[in-house]
Amino acid sequence: HASACNVIECIFGILKRHFCILLLPSEYDMAVQACIPPALCMLHNFIRVHDPYEIQDYNTPTEDPIPRLDTGTLATGPPTEATRTQANVRKDEIAKLMWEDYQGELRRRGLV
Repeated sequence: HASACNVIECIFGILKRHFCILLLPSEYDMAVQACIPPALCMLHNFIRVHDPYEIQDYNTPTEDPIPRLDTGTLATGPPTEATRTQANVRKDEIAKLMWEDYQGELRRRGLV
């Protein structure tokens, strides 16, 4: 029993360090909250299979065991038309790359 508890605590530690959603109190309904840990486990396993270099070695202690997100800086005013256009172009580039990756995966699996 103690061994199983240690494994579960280790798994939650890894998830908390990798997915910051688990660090803050959730404002979701309890039914949604119950789905978050299994979904994150699935996402973690998917990343390990498809991008093993993305997963850090969480057994190696660091100065700050919880990665912090770079939140950037606050804007000094409303977005300009130029920044809005730049953001839309970048969003479209990301969407196009994601679509191409998806189509490539479908071809790799022989589904198209």
